[in-house]
Amino acid sequence: MRRILRQLAVICLALASPLVLAESIFKYGGHTYKIIAEPASWADASAAAAEMQLGGHPGYLARVNSASENTAILEAVMAHLTEEELAASLADDGSDVPFIWLGGSDSSAEGQWVWSDNGEQFWEGDFNGTPVGGLFTNWGVQPDNATGDEDALAMGLGDWPEPFFDLGTAGQWNDLNGDTPLVYVVEFSGLSDIRLAVDEPSPGGIHTGIGNVRGWAISSNHIERVEIFIDGAYQFDIPHGGARGDVGNAYPEIENSALSGYAAAVAYTNLSPGEHELVVRATDSFGSTIERTVNFEVIRFEESFINATDDFELGWAGLTALGRTITIYGAMIGEHRYNLTLQWRTNTQGFEIIRIQKLEYP
Repeated sequence: MRRILRQLAVICLALASPLVLAESIFKYGGHTYKIIAEPASWADASAAAAEMQLGGHPGYLARVNSASENTAILEAVMAHLTEEELAASLADDGSDVPFIWLGGSDSSAEGQWVWSDNGEQFWEGDFNGTPVGGLFTNWGVQPDNATGDEDALAMGLGDWPEPFFDLGTAGQWNDLNGDTPLVYVVEFSGLSDIRLAVDEPSPGGIHTGIGNVRGWAISSNHIERVEIFIDGAYQFDIPHGGARGDVGNAYPEIENSALSGYAAAVAYTNLSPGEHELVVRATDSFGSTIERTVNFEVIRFEESFINATDDFELGWAGLTALGRTITIYGAMIGEHRYNLTLQWRTNTQGFEIIRIQKLEYP
């Protein structure tokens, strides 16, 4: 057994990134899948799956319709599970290898294997049986009802059993006792409807001083957090749930879409002058995530903060205006004089400094 787990660990490391295992949620063929790493009996796993929802679609233990889908599930599970989680999902029939529950069962009538999502039969008989209706199957030398009460479908995550490994290989199916606690995969007939928008800062915008990060995030599964990253570094979780009647009107089918706004102040003066990257990431209660990236530019005065006691004088400054911009010449701010260009921004409903030119004379 230890040798098998070592082999499986090697596979996991080959499929995963060096530092982080794959996410528990993956997609294939327009469907969404979620790996549940807490072992459960087949009946409990099936009940738990039915209680889950994604975008209004109820979950069910994974149904496998093709060899490519079977491979996609196997690879995702192997990339996600740790060695400890694999060891906690062993069959108790002598296979001595980890398995995961799929949505097939013959508990209603022995040898009549049906999918739990709609009751469609896909196999008739034991390992000498035949597929039904041309549906895909991937049994090892199975099903064999070896322990006398093996009514639930599982996918093997390694070759079994020792020492000959002649009953099945990784990815093939086995019938197991449904009371065996195993990891399982829940399938949803659809994709997440999570959506995210960033209203401010605007792409390519120029910012200084104290500004806002704001926008909206919605999902049929409650939005749990909205995170802010600047130049790849986490900054903070931004408050969300603010009134956004415009979003509610645009997405009336999503509950609470009218309470989807997020906003927080950000100190652009704490950033160095030049180009920066903002990433907003939203996560819902299902675990789906979505990101938006905005590149912006920061400009600054010589001082990072203009105090109330600092000089601020426009009395001797000149001014011109053209279109949406106003240019102020010779403004005294702190210990320096500047030419400033301000531009009207519709999304913020105000003027914002887009150019700061420090003058060389006092």
